[in-house]
Amino acid sequence: MDHTVYKQAIHDNGYLTKTDIDGNITFVNDNFCKISGYSKDELIGKKHSIIKSYNIKQNLFEDMWKTILDGKRWNGIVENIAKDGTPFYMDTNIYPVKNEKGEIVEFIAFRNNLTHYIHLLNFDTLTGLKNRDSLKNEIETDKTYILTVVNIDNFSEINEFYGGFIGDKIIIECAKRLKNIFSGSSVFRLHGDEFAILKQLPFKYKKEEISNIVKNKLKSIFERSFYIDEIELPVTATSGSYIGQQNILRNANIAYKNAKSKNISFSTYDDDMLLRFANFSNNKRVAFDIKEAIKDDKVIPYYQPIIDNRTGKIVKYEALARLVKESELIMPKAFINISKKIKYYSKITRAMIQKSFENFSCFDNLGFSVNLTVEDIANVRTFNFIVEKLSNNKNNHNVTFELVESDGIDDFELFNKFVDVVKQFGAKISIDDFGTGYSNFSYLAKIEPDFLKIDGSLIKNIENYKDFDVVKTMVDFAKMYNIKTIAEFVENEEILVLIKELGIDYSQGYHFGKPISFDEVKSVNLF
Repeated sequence: MDHTVYKQAIHDNGYLTKTDIDGNITFVNDNFCKISGYSKDELIGKKHSIIKSYNIKQNLFEDMWKTILDGKRWNGIVENIAKDGTPFYMDTNIYPVKNEKGEIVEFIAFRNNLTHYIHLLNFDTLTGLKNRDSLKNEIETDKTYILTVVNIDNFSEINEFYGGFIGDKIIIECAKRLKNIFSGSSVFRLHGDEFAILKQLPFKYKKEEISNIVKNKLKSIFERSFYIDEIELPVTATSGSYIGQQNILRNANIAYKNAKSKNISFSTYDDDMLLRFANFSNNKRVAFDIKEAIKDDKVIPYYQPIIDNRTGKIVKYEALARLVKESELIMPKAFINISKKIKYYSKITRAMIQKSFENFSCFDNLGFSVNLTVEDIANVRTFNFIVEKLSNNKNNHNVTFELVESDGIDDFELFNKFVDVVKQFGAKISIDDFGTGYSNFSYLAKIEPDFLKIDGSLIKNIENYKDFDVVKTMVDFAKMYNIKTIAEFVENEEILVLIKELGIDYSQGYHFGKPISFDEVKSVNLF
């Protein structure tokens, strides 16, 4: 027999058991009896399943048996259940013991008691309930559950009015009621005033029936007032349930948010909620990213080159907004509309103007353009900011403001005023995306822009004879009034050939280059 293994086990640990080759317990020491609550007589001859917790995943035991039957030591943290139903946690090492022939004859297990530490990690100290981490560990992907999220209404106001001591007692009382009413389920405190109830469902179940049972049980909990230190407190809650196997916690939270948004006490998840609240959550995240980018000066311009079709040389760059989030660049399509809704759009515009003026101050003959909407022009602070920048800039002939407004212009007087001011400072005006929105030829003649940028949807399809004719009409009109034309979305040589045939003056698109950082602009144009 390998006596070294015995000596190592006894030396290293005070919780000792031995089992035969079939897993029957043949020996336990006093410490193990004390922590398990069983006597030696109750344990000897039994299998370890007598203390097995049903929270343990089956693959843990499969891994354990495979390892020890291969003659190797197995180690893992195991949740066990004492005789009185109390869980205890052991860092368990199991050694196969071999005879002189090298055959496994028994197993010896020694353990360290981690119950206190595991409790701190996995249980809420105020209520004794399991916490969010425990919930995530308890859910198995191949099983069906009903998970209900319960949130106390207006708890922060209760806490503020009565004080944290009373607030804690409400949380404790709520935990007690949930455990009593949902005795066949696992109850968790997720955080603050939020709880969760988890129950595994049988193979066959009726969704509506189970949902109604949960709803009625919750109603019975909160229809009775809470009595805390002789104070009667009416406490209500909003709850949401999900029945299924996938994304259980996320979907239960969506059901809760649905109930909250509709001002009802209980809601059960359906797929329509996912579509609605996924967009809502994404908008919240992007709104946060926008605010952080403004605060941390992480709104940056990327510059796409604009090429002179006669010389093939870069004459200027269009500034395109990006948000920097860690090492990721967020594109305008993801944040521009949301920035308008949260009233941060003008801040992004001013950041773009500020950085573009700073960046191109080192060039005497290389221009840049910045996009403006009618909303920007109508913003007094942005208008004045532009005037200030032009007043202090020595190379305004390099500056172009691209006016973008697909919905049309309502205040022509304001628009005319802006154009007049900009031109007085020597800067240029370009009408962007012509072919959509305010594609009004008569008005175009009145404001006399320096450039007309033809909408990319027409340029991409210019090989279609109808689009070709539309673009030709625009170019001919522009030439009559000495307006230079720019084709955007020039993506290949075939398109370039056609726009040159039409006499378009400038090109912009991936055929010539993607938007690049200012460091890359400098490396291309200064050296």
